[in-house]
Amino acid sequence: MERKYGNGSIYRRQDGRWVAAVCSRAPVAGKTVRTYLYGKTKQEALQKKMELLAKRKELAATSGLTASHS
Repeated sequence: MERKYGNGSIYRRQDGRWVAAVCSRAPVAGKTVRTYLYGKTKQEALQKKMELLAKRKELAATSGLTASHS
């Protein structure tokens, strides 16, 4: 299965915490912004990532922006 840009990734740090990292583009500057979310468990990090993606999708839908990148 191919992953698409902006879906994020989850990995475990050496200290045991889980990290969810999600990339997106800043609408004005067009630069890549990487957001890091931390959790004690993989499930917690995944939940935070899914909430962030849903919030971004909802925000894009209400503002008329599209999530596609060229």
